[in-house]
Amino acid sequence: MTRVLLIDRHQLLIDSLSQWLLIHAPEIRVLAGASSWQPEGRWPQGDGAAQADVAVVGEPHGRDDPNPAVFVSSLRARGMQVVLLADQQPVVAINSALDAGALAVVPKSADPSHTAAAIRAAASGRRYLHPDIEDLLEATASTRVELSIRERRLVELYLGPTPRSIGEVADLLAISEQTVKSHLYRVRQRYAAAGFNVGNIISLQEQLRKDGWLS
Repeated sequence: MTRVLLIDRHQLLIDSLSQWLLIHAPEIRVLAGASSWQPEGRWPQGDGAAQADVAVVGEPHGRDDPNPAVFVSSLRARGMQVVLLADQQPVVAINSALDAGALAVVPKSADPSHTAAAIRAAASGRRYLHPDIEDLLEATASTRVELSIRERRLVELYLGPTPRSIGEVADLLAISEQTVKSHLYRVRQRYAAAGFNVGNIISLQEQLRKDGWLS
C-alpha cells in the first residue's frame, strides 16, 4: 500500500483524483488532501498526512511564487517522495523541482493513469517524467547553462516578469549590491565559456529565457 498526500488549491482536483485512484489503483491510498499549506508551518488538517509515503503537489492556494522547489525540499525533508503536477509551469520551475528532489512530473491535464504511474515510480525511488515533460526538458537541454539555486532566484528577480533594480534584488535577498553584481558576472562568464555572447542585459535575458531559467 502506497500512502499519498495531495496538495492543490482546487478541491475538485483533490476529490476527483482521490476517487479515480480509489477505483482504478486501490493499492494507492490517499490519506489526506490540502488546498493550502505553508511548507514551514504545521501539517495540513487531515487524517494521517504525516504518514504519507508520496506527496502529489499541484498549485497550493495562496502561493505567489510559482516555483514549487520550496515545497519539494520541505516534503523531502519530512521523508516523502514527491510527484509534481505541472500546470503550465516554466521550465525553470520544473528543473528547480527536480533539482530539489522531485522524482516525477506529470501535467495536470494528463490522464490520471499517468499520475498513478508516477506515484508508483516515486514510491519505489524511480523517476517518472510524462512524455510531454520529457520533450519540454529535452528541447531546452542542449544550450542550458547550470545555475545555482541562489543564481536562479537572483536572475528571476532581476530579469523576470517583474524586473527589479540591483538594489531591490539585494534587499530582497539580504545581500549586498556588490554580491548581486558578482553573481551576474559569474553567470555571464559561464555563458561565455559555453560560447554564448551575453554581454548586455537584453542578450542575457533572452538566453536565460531560452534556457528556461526565466518564465
